[in-house]
Amino acid sequence: MFDTVCSFPLSSDLFAQAIHPSEPVLALGLSSGHVQTLRLPPVGDEDVDEGSPAKNGFGQIETAWRTRRHKDSCRTVAFSTDGTSLYSAGTDGLLKAAATETGQVESKIAIPPLDT
Repeated sequence: MFDTVCSFPLSSDLFAQAIHPSEPVLALGLSSGHVQTLRLPPVGDEDVDEGSPAKNGFGQIETAWRTRRHKDSCRTVAFSTDGTSLYSAGTDGLLKAAATETGQVESKIAIPPLDT
């Protein structure tokens, strides 16, 4: 019923994904606790040559950065509305904000456990 358009060579299972609000960037949260961003090929760029792979839809997907952000699995990722920050939360109880371009952590906060 569904065709696979592309596949990513991931080091562990994918738990979360988010698309940048204005750039061709995809953020991934993995079961290993890693967070990584992938730079996707440009779409509809007039500066790209007519016969180039990017123009034909076969451009290169590159890893912008990858880091072990959480001790346990990363369960969610989201970009800020302006796209300058990437937020991730994991089962380690931490919410971290990082610079989208570099992956450098800018701040973090502990998420209190739920009382049962």
